[in-house]
Amino acid sequence: MQKNAAPHPVVYELIWWVFTIVVAVLVLLPIYTHVPDFPYFVPNFVYVVAAITLTRYLFFLKISWLRDRLLLQAIIAMALLPLIFWMVQYFNEFITYRDEQGPDVFVRHLGRETGQMLDRYLLNEYKFFGVWAVVAALATPFRLVANVWLRYRAGVKAL
Repeated sequence: MQKNAAPHPVVYELIWWVFTIVVAVLVLLPIYTHVPDFPYFVPNFVYVVAAITLTRYLFFLKISWLRDRLLLQAIIAMALLPLIFWMVQYFNEFITYRDEQGPDVFVRHLGRETGQMLDRYLLNEYKFFGVWAVVAALATPFRLVANVWLRYRAGVKAL
């Protein structure tokens, strides 16, 4: 009989993904319900998911399922480079579009009070998760490469 066997790391990963998706849905629900044709919905969703997931890997890589998968870490580190450019491009496009079209471009169809409140929420939420995701994506490749180097030197030779 096993005593208090710890769950497999994949179980933890699935729990984190469920948590991340729930947070993303809760954060984006007011936007989706009031501005269903919001043109930056997908980048906004990517910001929320990337911010939480990459921050988790920054701080919890040592106990992650990814810890000893050296080749996969290198692939993720390289894949983050185009993701960073994509996120920055959409962040810039959102700010430019809002500046050119006016601050109420997304909420003109709503009442004044609701529109102002949702516009503030939309702008602050988009900036918060956009900047968080970009900063986390900039830091994560360094963390992954450092971990690959440390694990390789510690004797993990399997890629």
